[in-house]
Amino acid sequence: MRVEILAHVAVAEASRPAADNRALQAFLASLKSEDSLFRATPCTLQPGAPTPAETPSFSGGVVLSFCNEAHNRDRGLYYVLIEKLTELLKEAGSADALEVRLGLCSQAEPGAPAARNCLVLELIARGSSREQAELRWGLGVAHLQQALLFTSRLLRQQLSAHNE
Repeated sequence: MRVEILAHVAVAEASRPAADNRALQAFLASLKSEDSLFRATPCTLQPGAPTPAETPSFSGGVVLSFCNEAHNRDRGLYYVLIEKLTELLKEAGSADALEVRLGLCSQAEPGAPAARNCLVLELIARGSSREQAELRWGLGVAHLQQALLFTSRLLRQQLSAHNE
C-alpha cells in the first residue's frame, strides 16, 4: 500500500453514514469495543480536482483519536502511531491499487492547557471500475484495522512501561 503523510488535512463532516459501507461499519464497530485504545469518526476530506483520465476510485476517511483525553494532548504518541502505521501499511496490499494518507491535526480548545490532537486517515482504492475500487477499499480497511490492532498492543505496552 502506498502511504503518504500530509502536513495539512482539511476535514468535513461525514457525508454518508457508516451503514452505507459494511467494511467501514465493521471497522468502526471494532474500535467501539471497551478495550479499544482508539475511537474513530467517519469523515470526508476535501478532494483534489480529479482529472478525466483518472482511473475509477473509491475513498473514505476517518478521524482517529485516543479514548483517553490525556493521550490526545501528547503529540509524541501520535508520532509513534503514524510511524508504526506507516511501517505496517507499506507492507499491505498493492501500491498501485491502495493508498492511505495520514495527517496529524491539532484542535485548540478554549481554556485547555494544550491542543487536542487527532489523526486523519484517508484510504483511496483504485480499480478498473468503481465497484472493483470499492471492493479493494474494503480490503484496505481490513489492512488498516489489523495495523491499528497491532499498533494498539504496542502502544499499550509502551504506556504501561512508562507508568511503572
